[in-house]
Amino acid sequence: MAYVYLHEEDLQAFIDSLKSFTSSNISELDSISRANTERDDPADIRDKVEWWALPHVRIGDLSLTADELQVRLNQAVEMNSNGITPMDGDLISYYLPDGVEDTPANVMIYNGEAVTNGAKDAEALQQASGSPDGVSEDGRTVEQVLDDMARYQDVPAYGDAVVATFGGVDYYLDFVLNLQWHYNSVDKEGVLHVDRDGLDQAVDVLGRVLASATNSESTPEGYDSWSDAMYESVTVKGHRGRMSALNALLAADDAVYDTNTLVDLADRFEDLSFDGAAASSTPDSLQGWYDDDYGVRYDEGKALRGYSMDPLYGVTMAMGNNPEAAFKYLNPDGQMSNGQWVPGEQSKKRWELLTGREWDSEVGLDGFTAAMAGNSAMRGSDNADTAAAATWTVARSMEFAVDQVPFASYTEAMKENLSVVVANTAEEGVNIATSGSTMGLGLYSDDDSKTDDDVKSLYTTLVYRLIDNENAAATITSAFTSAAMADYPNITTPGQLEDKYEKVGNVYGYLNAIGSERLTDLKKASTAEKKAASDAKGTMVSVFTTVVGAGIAGPGAKLAWSVGTTVTKPIMVDQLAPDDLPDVDGPVTPESTRRALQAQAYAEAVNQGLITDPEAFSPEYLQDSSGQPYSWYSTDPDGTTTFNLDNPPTSEQKDGVHDWANAIGPEHDPEAAVRHANRGINTGIGEGRSLIEGDSEEGEDRAITINKS
Repeated sequence: MAYVYLHEEDLQAFIDSLKSFTSSNISELDSISRANTERDDPADIRDKVEWWALPHVRIGDLSLTADELQVRLNQAVEMNSNGITPMDGDLISYYLPDGVEDTPANVMIYNGEAVTNGAKDAEALQQASGSPDGVSEDGRTVEQVLDDMARYQDVPAYGDAVVATFGGVDYYLDFVLNLQWHYNSVDKEGVLHVDRDGLDQAVDVLGRVLASATNSESTPEGYDSWSDAMYESVTVKGHRGRMSALNALLAADDAVYDTNTLVDLADRFEDLSFDGAAASSTPDSLQGWYDDDYGVRYDEGKALRGYSMDPLYGVTMAMGNNPEAAFKYLNPDGQMSNGQWVPGEQSKKRWELLTGREWDSEVGLDGFTAAMAGNSAMRGSDNADTAAAATWTVARSMEFAVDQVPFASYTEAMKENLSVVVANTAEEGVNIATSGSTMGLGLYSDDDSKTDDDVKSLYTTLVYRLIDNENAAATITSAFTSAAMADYPNITTPGQLEDKYEKVGNVYGYLNAIGSERLTDLKKASTAEKKAASDAKGTMVSVFTTVVGAGIAGPGAKLAWSVGTTVTKPIMVDQLAPDDLPDVDGPVTPESTRRALQAQAYAEAVNQGLITDPEAFSPEYLQDSSGQPYSWYSTDPDGTTTFNLDNPPTSEQKDGVHDWANAIGPEHDPEAAVRHANRGINTGIGEGRSLIEGDSEEGEDRAITINKS
């Protein structure tokens, strides 16, 4: 989001001066025009002084500028007076979403009109949900109102107006609790049916609206902060069922809550007791004869059936959308010492609490790992202390995920969250794949009994546990492949070509061997589990070849990122456009992937000018079996040949490029670029696989041991 800051008095003075200037100039021009008309245009200047003439047009432009500035100033004054937008000293501001053009119309839409529309939509939603026919006074259904709300769900002024119109956080949460009945129905046999998808969609909209409200400068009436209002709302006796509603709103997809709100709320929520109850056990009302926390004959009001009551679930889920909040919460104190991050006592105690508490047995660790993912993105911070602190927490996150969480407890959401953590350690991951170490990551830094092999095994075990999830596999593969290629932005010698493709081959061999091992271990699993793992392995290969080819053919760049940057969310494969992740042509096998990688390496050798003999590009070598020229190459007027392969290359292209490489032989490849490429690929893949499979057919002498329990 962006705020545009203005100085009210200075800008108003400028606008007034500009309006005065334009007014006096227009009066002068009108006076000249009248005089000229009365004298029958003696100097032939009519086209220079009438209303259509250039001077009038330019003065009109200035007048329009003054009006547009006034709109912006008026909106800033209105937003500031309502406490919605921030101030910076004497400067007031108005809001615009990122990427939205700063025009008077847009300024009004996302400020004053957002307040009006927020209040109107909040009223309509309450009317529609409460009326017998399910329609508001303005004729909209609940779903239609929610659709309209989704257009402005991330606008702070809108969110603040919605929550205020409901009457504050208490009533907003109560509305969510009551809204569940809109999505429930009872059939003729008296069986309750819940439209969970419909309710989830509604909660996602309302969650993002609440998140945007926390990003305004306004606070709920009667409270000093949004976190105060939320905490009091869910802990007041008789209404503690509201926790389920707040958790649902905090966990809404892509809802970005204010940083301080999340950190303060989590700090207070961690003191609330919780017994690990599963989200699916949450009823629609909290009533009973006795509870350790609620007492005898308790009634804690309505709850959101099937949603978590874990106090830390929702707030940690929200931290997955706000890396700064995740970092601040997980790293409250500490300092650098001798080049290493040393956590403070508060950080240690918090980590002990989070790793030792009872989480919701179904979704609790989805939240904790979301916060881990958010924190890991801060490894890319320009601030060395921040990056070091985030790295310390990443190491503890990996240790917790492998050593304290049984593999059977991993959910698909956990796998995707942890894939972000792994992706943000891609440089260290590539070091392991190339027979190096995780130096700099600090795994097991507090345990002198652990060896470097233990560290590699822990890291690889985590990758093994994630790689059967398609989105996780895509995220890890994209990060590792990008990191492997980062040292070779411009290949100028066959030796560099060999080094590049050896490292890329290491990554493929390492990840493919882990994926193959996971598939083997799933032989007795359900058909669905085996298919998911097989799909993930296929996606891994597709991502790998696409990222490698991005530097040669172009498409697929969305799957690659530069080392030094970090990822905040996993790649969601089903949301990618076909051009971002094209299907691999033909069956996915190690040999077909090797041939694709060779074809890409040969193409890069050609395009980088490493094949220096012009005879290598003789038409006789660049035609198919029927004598037709290949469509995937072109020759420039200067005689330079370029290989333009699809990304990834098709089966026909792979065959054609290999036929060309075999045909030119060493005779027309004096620098042995093709041989260098082949040697790099074969060596890299072999070394990467051997780390997992061992050096012998029996799999002995493995450098890495995977913990599969």
